[in-house]
Amino acid sequence: MSSECPQLSAALLGRDRERGDAFAPRGAAKRAGAPPDGSAPSADGVARQLREQAQGALGEVLRGFQAADPQGGGVACAGSAEGRRRLRAGLVSALMRLIFLLYAEARGLLAGVEGGGAPLARLCEELEEERRRRGGDLERRHGAWARIAALFRALRDRGPGGARGGLCDPDAHPFLEGRPWLSDGALHRVLSALLVHDGAPLRYGELEVEHLGTLYEGLLALDLEIAEGESMALLPSHVVVDLEALLVLPGRDRLARLEEVADLKLGARLAARVAAAGSVAELSQALARRASPRQPDRLARGALYLQPGQLRRRAGSYYTPREITSHVVERTLSPLLDRDGRPAAPAEVLALAVCDPAMGSGAFLVEACRQLAARLVDAWQRAGAAPPLAPGEPPLPRAMALVAERCLHGVDLDPLAVDLARLSLWLVVQDARLPLSFLDGKLRCGDSLIGAERAEVGGFPSAARLPRGPGERQTRRALLRQAPAPPRPEGAPPEGARPEGAPLERAPPERAPPERAPLERAPPEGAEGAPRDGSGGAEGADQAALDAWMALWFWPPAGELAALAPAPATFARYMAAAREPADPRAALARRIAEERRFLHWELAFPGVFDRSEPGFDAVIGNPPWVAYVGRAAQPIAPEVFHLHLRRSPAFHGYRSLHGLFVHRAAALLRPGGRLGLVIPTSVSDLDGYGPTRRAHDALCAVDSDLPSFGSDAFDGVFQPCMGLLSTRLAPAAARAAEAASWPLARSDLDVVSRRLLERLGALPPLPAALFGERGFQTTAEDAERIRRADAPEPPYTCPIREGADVGELIARAPRHHVDRAGVKGRFRKDEDWKAVRLLIRQTARYPIAALSDGLPFRNSILAGFSDATWSEFALLCYLNSSPVRWWHYTRHRDAREGMPQVKIAHLRAIPAPLPAGAALIAALDALGRELGPANAGLPDDARRRLDGMVADMLEMTEEERGCVVRWAAATPLPRPDG
Repeated sequence: MSSECPQLSAALLGRDRERGDAFAPRGAAKRAGAPPDGSAPSADGVARQLREQAQGALGEVLRGFQAADPQGGGVACAGSAEGRRRLRAGLVSALMRLIFLLYAEARGLLAGVEGGGAPLARLCEELEEERRRRGGDLERRHGAWARIAALFRALRDRGPGGARGGLCDPDAHPFLEGRPWLSDGALHRVLSALLVHDGAPLRYGELEVEHLGTLYEGLLALDLEIAEGESMALLPSHVVVDLEALLVLPGRDRLARLEEVADLKLGARLAARVAAAGSVAELSQALARRASPRQPDRLARGALYLQPGQLRRRAGSYYTPREITSHVVERTLSPLLDRDGRPAAPAEVLALAVCDPAMGSGAFLVEACRQLAARLVDAWQRAGAAPPLAPGEPPLPRAMALVAERCLHGVDLDPLAVDLARLSLWLVVQDARLPLSFLDGKLRCGDSLIGAERAEVGGFPSAARLPRGPGERQTRRALLRQAPAPPRPEGAPPEGARPEGAPLERAPPERAPPERAPLERAPPEGAEGAPRDGSGGAEGADQAALDAWMALWFWPPAGELAALAPAPATFARYMAAAREPADPRAALARRIAEERRFLHWELAFPGVFDRSEPGFDAVIGNPPWVAYVGRAAQPIAPEVFHLHLRRSPAFHGYRSLHGLFVHRAAALLRPGGRLGLVIPTSVSDLDGYGPTRRAHDALCAVDSDLPSFGSDAFDGVFQPCMGLLSTRLAPAAARAAEAASWPLARSDLDVVSRRLLERLGALPPLPAALFGERGFQTTAEDAERIRRADAPEPPYTCPIREGADVGELIARAPRHHVDRAGVKGRFRKDEDWKAVRLLIRQTARYPIAALSDGLPFRNSILAGFSDATWSEFALLCYLNSSPVRWWHYTRHRDAREGMPQVKIAHLRAIPAPLPAGAALIAALDALGRELGPANAGLPDDARRRLDGMVADMLEMTEEERGCVVRWAAATPLPRPDG
C-alpha cells in the first residue's frame, strides 16, 4: 500500500475541499512548504501540514469524548488540573496511536498483523461510504474505534511482555480500551483530517521518523481548559476567549483584550460592533467572521476545550531538526569510531554505550542508530565478517537492529515521549519481525536529574530539608512504635544509638555541597555505623534503599507524615525498613519515588555502570531549555530548587534546567567519553552561566570550534543555539576550572577583521563609571499605569521615554505618559533623571546614543555620564561612530543573534583610544557640541568626519577602515518606530 492512499475516494477528497479544510486555513499547503511550482511539498512541508491538522483533529477527539461522556470524565469537569492533565494525555495518546499506525502502514510494517496492509485508509473509505448512505446516523454508531484498538493491540502484543508506557500500555488510559467512546462520525472526521489536506492525500511516505516528534510537540502546545463562561475560538491563533468576561469590559478595553490574548486586530467596522455589543449573542455575531474553523460553534459554560498555552514553553521541549541532530551526533561519535587513525572494528562499534538523558521522542537516538549502523556495515565489510543474512537481505537493517538493541539508552520524564522514542526506533529499524518491546530495558521513564548513587546512601543526607521542631519528637516516637520493627542488619548500631557527636533527633547544620559531580564515587556523606548490606545502601544498595534515601529530600514538611522523618540517630532503622511493605515510612518513600520518578543511573543501566570504567561512551541530545531566573523564569517547586542548589554546582548564577543537564551529562561519561548537546548559545559566554561552564569544564574539555546554529534553528523559537561538544577528562586531569567562554566557530571573519577584533580587544576599556542603569523598571501591573499618547491626559501626565524614542543623536518626544502617583515609591526623583547626560538605546545591535534632556525613561534605555576626560559630547560622538559600533557588533555574539540588546557590560568593555589618540578627544567634544544639541541626527558628511577621527584615535589601517565601511553599509540603523 503506498503512502499516498490512492483508494481514498474522489468523494472524500472533494468533501475536503467543500468543508473549506477546517483543520488548516485555505492555502496552507503553500505556507507549509509546497514549492511554488505546485509540485509535492517536502518532508518538512508535509510535517507542517499534518501538524496543523493534527491539532484540529485533537479537538475532534475531545468533542467526540465529550459527546460519549457528557460529564467530561467527571474529575476534569470538577475543575481538577490533575484530572484535565490525565484526560489530555489520554486524548493525545489516542491521536498519536492513529498517526503511528498511519506511518507504519505507509511503510508496509502492518502486513504481519491481522487486517494489515493499509487498514486505516480502508476504514476511512468505509466510513465515507457509510456517511453518504446513512448521514447523521454515523454519530450514533460506535463500532469503528474497536477495530483501531484491536489493530494496535495486535501490533503491541507481537512479542513477550509487549510494550509499556503512556502510548502502548492499555492500563495507562483505561477509557481508550473500555467501552466504545468515539463515534464512527467523530472517527471519520479525525481520519479525514489525518489523511487529506486541501483535497489531496497527505504523503506519509515522505515523512522521516523524527517528524513524529514534531507532531507530538505540536499537540503538547495545547492545554485542556474548562470554559468559565460562554466562549468562542478566534483566528488567527485559534485562541478561546471568554465572551462573558469580554462583555464586562468597556468597549475600548474589549479591543485591547482581544489583541492581547488572541492576537486579533479588527477593522474599524468590526471594532465598532464589538465595542457596542450589549450581549454575548451580539458579541458572537460581531466576531462570527473571525471564528476558528477548528471550533466554529460557541462553547457553553463548563465545556472542555483546547487552548494554545504555555505547557510547551514550560517544558522547554522543541523538536530538533535533522540537520542539527546529524551534525551533533556525527561530531560526537566520530572520535570514538576513529581512534589513532584506525576505524573501529565491529565489536568496538557494538560495545559503545550512547545515551540521551532527555530523549523526548528519540530524534538523537534515531540519528545515532543510523550513523552507528552505517559504520557497523563498513566494519563488517572490512573484516569480512558480516552476520548470516537471508538471501537478498541487506545488511543495514540488521545492523540498525543490533545497534538499537545493544548501544542505545535513553531517559525521559514523559511516559508518552518514552513510548514515542521506542516506536521511532522500531520504525527506523523497519524490521516487522521485532516486537515493539525490543527496547523496553534501554529506554526508561524517569527524572534524569533526581536520583541517588550507591555511594551516597550509606550516610544521612544532612543537606536535605527534613522537618524538625520541638513538638515533633513525641509524635514521631509514637508513630514509630506503631510500625513493625524490622530485623536489625548485622553490624548496624543498636536502636537509639547515634554517631558520635551527632545531636539527638536533630539534623546537623547544613553545610555547603561538595564540589563534585554526581556519579563521581565520592565518599558517603553522614553518619558512621550506617548499614553496609543490601538494605542499607553501600555497594549492594537496591532500588528500595536508593528510593528511601532520595525520598528524604522530598519529605512532607507538615502533618503526621512529617513526624515520621528520620534523624541521624534513626537513619539506620529507616533504611533497614525500606523494603517493609507495612512500614509507613517505607510506603511513603515508595509513593514519593513513584510521584517524582526517581532515576538511579547505576541501577537503571547496570551494564554501563558496573564495568571497570563506568559511564557512557557518549551522551547526546537537546535537553529542555527552561530558565528559573530572569524575565522568562518558569516556576520550580521549593524542594526541587533546594535539592539542585545543594547537589549541583551548575545550579548557581543563572539557574536553568539546561545548565543542570550540561553538568549531569558530563558526569555520566566515562573517561574519554564524548558529549554532544544542543543548548542556547548564551551558555557559552554570559557571565550568569559561569557556574554552568565551571561545572562542565571541571569534568570535560570543550572542542576548539563549537558550532553555532543561529537564531532560527527551531520552529517557533527565536533564540540562538549551539552545539556543546567535549571530551571527558581522566580523573587525574580533572581540575577546578575558570568560567572561561566557550569557543564558538566564526565563519564571518576574514583575516583583517579577526586581527582588528583582537587588537581592539587588548586595549583598556572606557571607564566603567561612564555607564549605568537609571531606567524605570516596569512590571506587568504597570501596563495600566502607562498609556501611549502624544499629549498628557490625567492621570497619565508624566512623559516617559522608551528605547525606540532614542535615535542617532536624536531624543524624540516621548510617546508614553505614566501615572506617577500610581507608581509612587518606585519612580526616581527628578534630580536622578537630570544627572543623566546621555540616553543609550538598549534594544539595538550596537550603541545608539543621544543627549539627555532630563526627562524620565524606561529600562529599555541605559544611562551615560561624563568625567574629567570624557564630556558627554565627546562620548556621544564616540558611541555613535562606526568603528565602535563595528567592534561591539563583531565582538558580542548576542548583538548579532537573537533579540538584540546593548548591555551595561558591553558598554563598559568598549576599548578606549590609545594614549596617542587620546588627544583627539577634544576634537570629538567640539563635534559633539556642534551636532548634539541640534537633536537632528548625524548628516553623511559629519559621519565621515566622525568615523575618520575615531579610526585615527584607534590607529586603524586602511584595510581595517575598509572592513568597517563595508560593515556599516550592510548594517543600517533601526527604523524610528523601533
